[in-house]
Amino acid sequence: MTSAADELQTPGNAASTIIGYISLLSWMVVMFPQIYLNFRRKSGEGVSLVMTGAWIIGDLFNIAGAMMQGLVMSTIVVASYFLLVDATLFSQTIYYRTVYSAHTRVKAISGDDSGDTGDGVLPPANDTTALISHSDDGDVDAQSSPVPSQSSSHLTNALAFALSLASLGCLAAVVISLIMPQPSGDDDGPHNPPSPPSDSLPLTQIIAQAMGTASAIIYIMSYVPQAIQNYQRKSCEGLSMWLFLLSMLGNTTYALAILVVSLNPHYLAPYVPWLLGALVPCVIQIVILYQFQVYRH
Repeated sequence: MTSAADELQTPGNAASTIIGYISLLSWMVVMFPQIYLNFRRKSGEGVSLVMTGAWIIGDLFNIAGAMMQGLVMSTIVVASYFLLVDATLFSQTIYYRTVYSAHTRVKAISGDDSGDTGDGVLPPANDTTALISHSDDGDVDAQSSPVPSQSSSHLTNALAFALSLASLGCLAAVVISLIMPQPSGDDDGPHNPPSPPSDSLPLTQIIAQAMGTASAIIYIMSYVPQAIQNYQRKSCEGLSMWLFLLSMLGNTTYALAILVVSLNPHYLAPYVPWLLGALVPCVIQIVILYQFQVYRH
């Protein structure tokens, strides 16, 4: 008679474990190329805020679903790491679009003597300039638009440094949680969705399944605003291609880690939301990768 432990050591489960870790590694680093590109260009114009905001909402659903299903701590730590990285990209994009952009415009206007007509009157402002009046000694008038002070700039750098340390700390926690032995032998690990539930589902499982469905819909639709923004701008400038290449790798390996175990419809039924959330976005990601080629010049 075959024990439950022996059943878990099937070739399908072994392959699922390896593929699952590849997927997990892809998702661990997926945001770093875009975060680095934004930092190098000092701009966040290429990234859709709607897309990154949707990722954060989807992460919150994932964490809530994992906690409701009582999954092991490593699964919750991984989901929390994704939330932190997505929040870092989201806040970085907002910072470069607002605070840093306004600070740069004011510095450019303050240092441009050609903009002063000599009688203290500045040219009319447009959508790329600020309404700022200068006194005779060149100082900005008290009624000018608020400018980020040097102290606020130091505060922003400190926050960015703290987020970086927190990201590294979460990454270390993820690695430690993965190599530590799990409390029970019937868990699929942090790289796979939870095991298929029994025929009679408790209320918490039903709610968790609903959260999984909602998260899948959010992830599927999240890439659409980015494709629309690229089309409207006729450009992918400021957008990292690696963001979508690694996303596709993470999505396809995530789905493959489920499918290699079994193609039995009864087994696959509980995984449908996760499969849809992983495979359907690949279609939109292919469209965005095609936009990189079309708008290359």
